[in-house]
Amino acid sequence: MARHVRIPGRMLVGAAALAVVATGALAGSASAHVPSITATCSEVTVDLKDYSADAQNTVTVTIDGKVLVDHKAFTTTFHQVFPVAAHSAPVKGLLDVYTSDDPKHTHGWGGEWPVTVPVCESPSPTPTPTPTPTPTPPKPSPTPTTASPTPSTPAPTTPVPTPTPAKPTPTPTPKASSTSPSLAFTGGGGNSGMIAGVGGAVVVLGGGLVFFTRRRKAGRH
Repeated sequence: MARHVRIPGRMLVGAAALAVVATGALAGSASAHVPSITATCSEVTVDLKDYSADAQNTVTVTIDGKVLVDHKAFTTTFHQVFPVAAHSAPVKGLLDVYTSDDPKHTHGWGGEWPVTVPVCESPSPTPTPTPTPTPTPPKPSPTPTTASPTPSTPAPTTPVPTPTPAKPTPTPTPKASSTSPSLAFTGGGGNSGMIAGVGGAVVVLGGGLVFFTRRRKAGRH
């Protein structure tokens, strides 16, 4: 007949507590060891968190073929920012982590993580406003100068001969009729012509009256 061995309650409680602690330790160990590497166009950042201080931990960082950190030992964390010089083509970076907690990189706590550093985009240049040219006022057209007419040489004026006024024809002095009585010369030479003219007229007038009277009388008979 088998014998039943009684286990004290205190021992059961202790064993349970130990199991809980062991489980928590394993879970904490599994969630630790966080490696990280990021890059912008001008820098690379490396972050290593929650590594075991009891393990042997080293880190190596290489950027653009240059080893910037070479198997540097760290305890639980490592953080560093590496500036990258200006470049016209993408640059390669590499993070190499070793920990004795994961020597064969089974858990991903150690190993290599590459990164690419992109090229920074050049800022678009601010377009320079083109100055608006000030319109040049048109030059005034030169006023055509009217040539002064060349004074023509006046033709020589032929003097028109002034007509010589005709001399007045002297009025002929009527001669006394041969039948008229001769007038005595009184010595007045200045009026003799006029008197002779008057006398002649009186003679003519008298003759006319005589002729007219005779015809009138003839008409009555």
